Amino acid sequence: MLLHRMHPEDVKAAIRKRHGTIRAFVDAHGLPSTGVSDLFRGRTSRRVSDAVEAVLQEQFGSINMDSSSKPRRAHRLNAGAK
Repeated sequence: MLLHRMHPEDVKAAIRKRHGTIRAFVDAHGLPSTGVSDLFRGRTSRRVSDAVEAVLQEQFGSINMDSSSKPRRAHRLNAGAK
C-alpha cells in the first residue's frame, strides 16, 4: 500500500497532478466532501482509501523498483572521463 508509506502532502500532490484539485477528485469519484481530509486524520473510509490508492498506483505503479536490473553504462562521451 503506497498510501501508508507516503507523506500526506505527497499523496495530495499526486491527486492534484491527476485531477487538478482535491475537490475535483472527490467529485469525480463521488466521495464525501471531507473524505480525503478525514483519511489523513485517521478516520479511514474504505471507499476513500481505495480511490486514493488507485490514483497512487496510476502515478507510481509503473516505476520500476527492481534493483536486480542490469546496471547502466556511462554514455560513450563520458565513458573515458574518470
